[in-house]
Amino acid sequence: MSKRIIVTGGAGFIGSNLCDFLLRNNHEVVCIDNFDDYYSPEIKRRNILQAISHPSYSLIEEDIKNTAKISKKLSGKYDTIIHLAAKAGVRYSLEYPVGYEESNVVGTKIILDLAVGMGIKQFIFASSSSIYGNTPAPFREDYTNLNPISPYAQTKLFSEKAGYEFSKKNDINFISLRFFSVYGPRLRPDLVMNKIAGSIFKNEKLKIFGDGSTSRDYTYVDDIIGGIMKAVDYKESKFEIFNIGNGNPIKLTDIITYIEQETGKKVNIEFVDSIKGESEITWADNDKAKKILGFDPKTDIRQGIKNYLEWYKNGLK
Repeated sequence: MSKRIIVTGGAGFIGSNLCDFLLRNNHEVVCIDNFDDYYSPEIKRRNILQAISHPSYSLIEEDIKNTAKISKKLSGKYDTIIHLAAKAGVRYSLEYPVGYEESNVVGTKIILDLAVGMGIKQFIFASSSSIYGNTPAPFREDYTNLNPISPYAQTKLFSEKAGYEFSKKNDINFISLRFFSVYGPRLRPDLVMNKIAGSIFKNEKLKIFGDGSTSRDYTYVDDIIGGIMKAVDYKESKFEIFNIGNGNPIKLTDIITYIEQETGKKVNIEFVDSIKGESEITWADNDKAKKILGFDPKTDIRQGIKNYLEWYKNGLK
């Protein structure tokens, strides 16, 4: 059954892939994005080239905090808001923390107000595995002693708490999805796989913070979208949190090896001091998402890397 869905941050890496999926499956999509300059806005404009000409797609180029302007461009009833917009970057937030609370926490509350005002019942929030900090892995949603160790992670936790309060006071379902190390086509340029590929194909030096032993639960973007769509249809409670990850942490050095094997080329590595504020490991316990949502990540890391590298190489042509 087709839905009318608002996607904030819909021109970014995950958002643009999600919007294309929604359009392929006969949903109507409103993308809200301000094309901020955390990385080149032109990359985001390329991300939406396929969607922009689709008759069921519309773009609102505004900051999410400008709801007066946004509201004037929305008409009729909408089924769901998928809130992906955020000031991104764990590492960047450690160096430049100013603005994260305003963009991420205040911005989320404003979009929640918009949802309540428009009578939108389903609110899907893009949270992050960084919320867990250095708690024992694998990470479970019922952990109460969370210790986010970056400003970015803290804003995601504060936003979840705001969502809980909204769900208690208003007729709205708030579903928080904690994403784990998403990768795939249209990957943000600051993320590690792009840096590895840049070392191979552009002869750029790859800085590794620490010894490369940190592990991440790399999750292919199509599997993330699968989790989002399961959450869109979930109506059994007013507030829930789900881990959306692959459930298989992999060392950074192993990711480098896989990419080297796939390309037949070597990465030019420079090891530098590790950065405080980053977790040693992320690892999703997916039992809750599998049992309640039917979430089922299918993409093997080797196949995911192959798909990603095909996209990357096409962008070099």
